[in-house]
Amino acid sequence: MAPTTFILSLLCLVASLLPHSHSQVHGNCIETERIALLSIKASMWINNNKSFLSSWTGHDCCHWRGVSCNLETGHVTKLDLRYPYYDEHTIPPSKLSSSLVHLQYLKHLDLSMNYFNHSLIPDFIGSLANLEYLNLSHAGFSGTIPHAALGNLSRLCYLDLNCKEASIIPYIDDLHWLSGMTSLHHLDLSGVNLSNVSHWLHDINMLSSLLVLKLSYAQLQAGGIHDTTLLHHLNFTSLRVLDLSGNYDLNITLPQWLFNLTSLVYLDLSNCALHGKLPVNIGDLSSLRFLSLSYNSFDGMIPESLRNLSSLEILSLNSNMFNGGIPESINNLTNLVNLDLSRNEFRKLTKRFGGLKKLERLDMSENQVQGCIPESIGELKNIKFLVFSENMLSGEIPESIGNLTVLQHFDGSQCQNLSGTLPETIGNLVDLQYLDLSKNMISGELPQSLGNLMQLQQFKMALNQITGQLPVSIGKLSNLSELDLSYNNISGTLPKSMGNLCNLMILYLNDNFISGSIHDLLNKLSKCTQNMRFNGSGSPVGLTTLALGKNRFNGKVPESLGQFSNLMALFLSSNSFVGVLTEAHFTNLANLQSMDFSFNLLQLNVSENWIPPFNASTIRMCSCKIRSKFPSWIKTQTNLGDLCLSDAEISGEIPSWFWNSSYVNLNLSHNNLEGHLPTSLEYNSFSNIDLSWNNFEGLIPNFDPSLLIAIDLSNNLFYGPIPSYFAAAEEVKVFSFSFNHFNGSIPLFFCNLTALMVLDLSNNDMSGELPLCWNQSSNLEILDLSDNNFSGTIPDCIFSLSYLRSLHLRKNGFSGNLPISLKNYADNLVTLDMGENKLSGSIPAWIGENLLSLVILRLRSNLFEGGIPEQLSNLSSLQVLDLAHNKISGQIPHSFGDFKAMVTSHVGSPLLSVYTYEPCIFLVSMTLETGDSLNCASLERLQNRKMSIYSEYLFISAKGLETKFTKVLRKNSSRQSASDF
Repeated sequence: MAPTTFILSLLCLVASLLPHSHSQVHGNCIETERIALLSIKASMWINNNKSFLSSWTGHDCCHWRGVSCNLETGHVTKLDLRYPYYDEHTIPPSKLSSSLVHLQYLKHLDLSMNYFNHSLIPDFIGSLANLEYLNLSHAGFSGTIPHAALGNLSRLCYLDLNCKEASIIPYIDDLHWLSGMTSLHHLDLSGVNLSNVSHWLHDINMLSSLLVLKLSYAQLQAGGIHDTTLLHHLNFTSLRVLDLSGNYDLNITLPQWLFNLTSLVYLDLSNCALHGKLPVNIGDLSSLRFLSLSYNSFDGMIPESLRNLSSLEILSLNSNMFNGGIPESINNLTNLVNLDLSRNEFRKLTKRFGGLKKLERLDMSENQVQGCIPESIGELKNIKFLVFSENMLSGEIPESIGNLTVLQHFDGSQCQNLSGTLPETIGNLVDLQYLDLSKNMISGELPQSLGNLMQLQQFKMALNQITGQLPVSIGKLSNLSELDLSYNNISGTLPKSMGNLCNLMILYLNDNFISGSIHDLLNKLSKCTQNMRFNGSGSPVGLTTLALGKNRFNGKVPESLGQFSNLMALFLSSNSFVGVLTEAHFTNLANLQSMDFSFNLLQLNVSENWIPPFNASTIRMCSCKIRSKFPSWIKTQTNLGDLCLSDAEISGEIPSWFWNSSYVNLNLSHNNLEGHLPTSLEYNSFSNIDLSWNNFEGLIPNFDPSLLIAIDLSNNLFYGPIPSYFAAAEEVKVFSFSFNHFNGSIPLFFCNLTALMVLDLSNNDMSGELPLCWNQSSNLEILDLSDNNFSGTIPDCIFSLSYLRSLHLRKNGFSGNLPISLKNYADNLVTLDMGENKLSGSIPAWIGENLLSLVILRLRSNLFEGGIPEQLSNLSSLQVLDLAHNKISGQIPHSFGDFKAMVTSHVGSPLLSVYTYEPCIFLVSMTLETGDSLNCASLERLQNRKMSIYSEYLFISAKGLETKFTKVLRKNSSRQSASDF
């Protein structure tokens, strides 16, 4: 026998005689371990054809996906069952099989992102003594973590129990078991409840090999972080990653031991209720590449030592109280890519940005930064995201902005004082996708270079002072999805090129001075809809919001409007549109939620049985003529909460079905509606209701007044006392019941409605004395009780109303002298009308000394006697003075020639009016050019006075003729326009 053959035969014989220490091997796989794996598979929910566990077939388990074996012994050493995503609400529960204990040679176990149905982590994991890597993060475990069992895993290098997104989180009451894991270099207990671990940092300090420590949102207590021994015996000095974010109960200043961790590369202490000043020795952490101290309460200035963190790539200091200026040393952070200083109290920008060559994101929003945007901003050649919004910046946008050629997002909105024109160099930003400069003072015309911004998707410049016509080049912005130029002074007509904006979804041009037709715009954009485009997610692209209200558009509303099938909001109010709206205008508007055609010259002509394709929540067609009985198509609008059909020439009774909807804002005023209202409207929680100028009669129905802001039932035929349930109208600001037949006395609850601004009960049949309960906490500005049967003296407390501006007590039976309190409290009074009463005594001289805001003083037809006080000539704003039909004697003072306001032109401005534009209420007087918003964020421009809910009027007698005025007489006008009466 040859020697080689002999040796091989001998080896085979020896092998056959050796005892088998393991189960039978199939390929490289141990049979007992293969059976254990199949048992584990059976307990996992991901047991379907789409799961990678479907590959677990055949005898060689070492080639199964997620399984690795030792090449020499065949034992399973790695089991990776990590699921691709975590969602405990959609993944069916799994169960961890105890067969896992048969994989005794496991070094790597990953069960993360599964869902084990809030079960306990099983103790048998502690028997896997060879484990070096254990990942149970986001696996749906709960209850107490078995630290005794885990403490047996002395070889662990990596332990991850992260459960931040779980609905039920596990907890640990002791971390002393960590001390045996001398090889641990990665520990993640984020989301685990550690609130009962008092010495958590002391136990972790034993882990000298630790490189990564993550304890975010672990409910850490402040006591555990104040371990004074750490200053001298800090063991984990090799730590590179430290994440303690989201521990709201820490509420401390930065501990000094932290600055000895000079190897730190990543430090996240956001959302920890940290406070105090940022220490100078923050500069000792010179290896940091990521630093987040956001959402804390740090104050003071940023120390200059920050310059030492030259390796920083991401710095987040947002949402603190840092103040002062941005230090020049920020330029030393030459590796910085992301800088977030938003939501602080910084007051000054650095003038140098040249050192930040790698910076891609800069967020300075919501600070108090003053001054100009520096020219050096143009040195940020790699900047892609630039935000200065909600600051106090002023001056022009520098020309150097055009150097930022890779900029994608620029937000300078709500800085209030950015001015000048938009620089022509803005056209260099060819990668720009988002541009927002809203709420500033930018003026002039938009540059033609805007047409270069071919990637622009959102362009917002609302509430500026833009003038001139829109540039023709705007039609080149083919990717534009949102354009907001509302509240400017744009004029001219719309360029025809705007019809090319086929990706446009949101268009706000309201509150400008744009004129001409919208025919070309809508016809071209409707063709885009017909050639249906789709966005990246596969959804159809088309106009969803069209706001052209409060301009000077004219002509007919084109029928192509009905082709915008994605349209949800349509606002065309306060223009000069003419013609008829037909069913064709609404053909495909199935998604329409809000529409406003108010204050045009339009007529709605639809068939009596028309069923609109939409079911809207807001329909405003004020002054749009319907000229019929109440429209039956309103019955199909079951979601309706805001309806205005005022001045629509609707007649007859309101059908009973109308009151089945839950209206919030309802305006049916200035029609010919008649009949009784339902006995109860408690189903409707009205915020604004206006039924004025109709022929409704009977008692007021019961309804819930708890959300009421304004109610106007004036100029109807209602009668009876004012219902007591209005005592619950704690939010009401306007209450107008004038020109009806209400009787009884004034309810005392009006004194408690402190939000009330306007109370108009004039021209009714009310009687009795005025209540004595008015107080200074009230916001009442207008009180009109004229033309009733009130009697008695005028109580002093009325004039303690701090905001009272207009008081009408004309045509009643009041007697006695003018209250002395009028002298002390009524310095805001603009109108005082007490004519046609029984007031007596002399006209006090202090009226001219104290009531210096008076514009109207009317004491006509009373019992005043004595002379006219010369001090009345001090009333420099006075325009109407009527003292006729009293017992006054003596001469007219010579100084009365000084009433300059009586000969000044006021161009027919209103005496005093209240306007509503839900949900806002505005007060406009003759001394104001624009509306003053009261408790409203909206800045609506009120261009149409048909929206008035209270207009002050005045009767002036001349040559025996009494004439009602609602506006001031024009200077040198020999003839009044009918609109002025």
